[in-house]
Amino acid sequence: MKKKFFPYVALFLFTIVFSLNAKASPTPREFYLIQIYHCSTNAQVNGVDTYLKDVYLPYMHKAGIQKIGVFAPVVNDTAADKKVYVWLPMKSLEVLDQLDQAIEKLDPMGKNAIVDLENADSSLPYTRLEKIVSKSFKLQGQYEKKSGLIKSPNRIYEFRSYESPTENAHLRKVHMFNEGGEIDLFKRLNFNAVFYSKVIIGSRVPNLIYMTSFNDMADRDAHWKAFSSSPEWKDISTMPKYLKAINRNETVLMTARDYADF
Repeated sequence: MKKKFFPYVALFLFTIVFSLNAKASPTPREFYLIQIYHCSTNAQVNGVDTYLKDVYLPYMHKAGIQKIGVFAPVVNDTAADKKVYVWLPMKSLEVLDQLDQAIEKLDPMGKNAIVDLENADSSLPYTRLEKIVSKSFKLQGQYEKKSGLIKSPNRIYEFRSYESPTENAHLRKVHMFNEGGEIDLFKRLNFNAVFYSKVIIGSRVPNLIYMTSFNDMADRDAHWKAFSSSPEWKDISTMPKYLKAINRNETVLMTARDYADF
């Protein structure tokens, strides 16, 4: 009788252990490469767009990165520093290393479209290129692959950056989003967040960055009004442990390029 009963006990214990391990294993966290092309003229912006559309995105798609976002600030036309943002999700930092190794194998003296952006008249294709590498938050380990919003020229993407004066302050701000409930509030109010992440490599650290999206500017304003007046935010924002967690924040309102994947 005991021999017959033992397999059932073993199966029962295995099921419990497997269930506990599944619950303990978090969603694999991603890394995001953000490239910001800084331009001084509309001609440079147009050149960057052509390069991204015809060369860079097809190259990255072949390399296995299928979902790439390209965005530009709504104030680009009148700005002195015109920008084009490129966002690439990666499953691991190994992907970034593999991409770099592929570029290193190219002959710098030859002509290769992926790295040769110089114009025919030898003028610079852009003023400078800024790169940021970030790691997804633990409560949203992967970017949002589905959205109820329809892709359109009016859709607004809001890129936010929160810099902290110290590492401790930064960790408290990240905690505010995760355990503190700010991500849950964004979800409840349908902010259509694309990603949340902490910067691990960049010129401005410690820092966290995230992106939300809206049907249009009026929709964006309505969402933030609901956010700021919500009981949850009033509670979270006044907690002593989260005070003085940031010393600089930046908001960039953008639209997506129609040739990209967003």
